[in-house]
Amino acid sequence: MCAASAAYLHPLADAHQVKHILGAAAHAARAAELLAGDDPEIGADHIAKARQHATRVVVDVLSRYPAAPPGGGRIGELLRALDQALRYR
Repeated sequence: MCAASAAYLHPLADAHQVKHILGAAAHAARAAELLAGDDPEIGADHIAKARQHATRVVVDVLSRYPAAPPGGGRIGELLRALDQALRYR
């Protein structure tokens, strides 16, 4: 679902659009954590790998939007971690 939502990114400068760009990676990181017994280090590793695989195009598109919004529980934390890692690489 999250990967498919990337195709519906809107040109509105709204922080919630960041979820369309990075949501799939954040959800995948959370799933990996849960499979590893809710281990946050696994999620952090997944976010680091997602950062490494992100192309310049992803970073350029991301830079058109405000930072990821607050909230969203653990997935929101992972989303914001990836957002910050990509913006300040």
